[in-house]
Amino acid sequence: MALSHAEAAWRGRLDMTFLAAVAGLLVVGSLAVVSAVRPMPHAGHIEIRHFAALAVGIAFFFFGFGFDYHVFEDQAKTIYAATILMLLAVLAVGTISHGHRSWLNFGFLSFQPAELARLFLVLSLAAYLDRRERKIKKFSVVLGALAVSIPVVGLILKQPDFSTALTFLPLIFGMLFCAGVSLAQLSVIMVFAGLTLSVPFIYTVCQVFYPHAQAGSWPHGIVDALIGGKTTVVLLLGGALAVAGLWRWAKWARLRADASLFLACYLVLAGGLLAGIVVNRRLKPYQRDRFAAFVAPKQDLEGAAYHVRQSQIAIGSGGVWGKGLFEGTQSQLGFLPERHTDFIYAVIGEEMGFWGAAGVLLLYFLLVWRLAETARGARDRYGYLVCSGLAVMFGFELVLNVGMCVGLMPVAGIPLPLVSYGGSSLVIALWSLGIAANVHYKRYLLA
Repeated sequence: MALSHAEAAWRGRLDMTFLAAVAGLLVVGSLAVVSAVRPMPHAGHIEIRHFAALAVGIAFFFFGFGFDYHVFEDQAKTIYAATILMLLAVLAVGTISHGHRSWLNFGFLSFQPAELARLFLVLSLAAYLDRRERKIKKFSVVLGALAVSIPVVGLILKQPDFSTALTFLPLIFGMLFCAGVSLAQLSVIMVFAGLTLSVPFIYTVCQVFYPHAQAGSWPHGIVDALIGGKTTVVLLLGGALAVAGLWRWAKWARLRADASLFLACYLVLAGGLLAGIVVNRRLKPYQRDRFAAFVAPKQDLEGAAYHVRQSQIAIGSGGVWGKGLFEGTQSQLGFLPERHTDFIYAVIGEEMGFWGAAGVLLLYFLLVWRLAETARGARDRYGYLVCSGLAVMFGFELVLNVGMCVGLMPVAGIPLPLVSYGGSSLVIALWSLGIAANVHYKRYLLA
């Protein structure tokens, strides 16, 4: 039957490829979750919670789709204030799970505010960057964006939830890039973030490969510097003298040398080192073990590297076509930990095989691609920045989770959006995608 003109116009405003990708991921995820929890003692309770969250998430999708996204720009300050208050409330009255004080429990309902904070930061940061379009090349705008983002990330680190905080870094960087910030300024941010993350990584490498290093040996000196103390002070003072010497040499050589540039370079290097020391000191033992398992996966196969090893076995044993739903030995016999949450992709690889795992990646590719296309076709800068941020957010979470399951990334405890079990993640993901669908729809109304 031919569609009427009104029905055709309505369907033209919907991105059917986008909706198909979302629906496909939800179906595959639900099947994988049901299969993964089948042998668990409270499987029925988990299934009910999953499908209840799915129903709520679908309702939030249509809420986001039917709600004009420009309201979020108008209320950006209120959204940002709510984000800060929500994260402060977690630190004050939140419940502890897996070593993190990251959940708010209301008896009948519990959720993880960090998931909502990520979406709210996208909405708030997009508004900040949109209003400063003409000044985007100024470094003060970049500093302002960091001033908006750092309190949110800092409060999540305070929980401490380093895995979730890590997902904010590419999100912030990607939105700044899409907003038009210069590559030189972005390079400064990359250097700072790289130094911060490299400190705990180098420290772990030294501890793993040189566990019995004697005082005075070169690995021992590196470890001392990364722990902090006198060695760090010497490094900071030595760096300051070196930068000052370079500036004096540039002046003597009659080169165009701006003192503020040299000062900025030193502050970035020193700040990155100090931030890395703080992060390194606040790492919990199990979080450090994850670094160790990534650096040397074969040294502790029954301990820190157990999760990744079992995940690799599960994916590899699935072959081309998989063992079939409810037939995976690693998942059904309980060898694979966290199989319905963080390692759900391993369940898919074992039971649905190469084609099932590849199909999930294809669906995510379609999802991220349509988000990017929605951003490109948005009729205003705010919609463009929101969808750009969401594309980066979903893309990075996919890379981090799948990379973790196959051993290419450290275990981060990040769920696979739309697929893993987790009410907060599922509801917020669908809400954010509903907002993106509204951006796609509104471009026709504003034409």
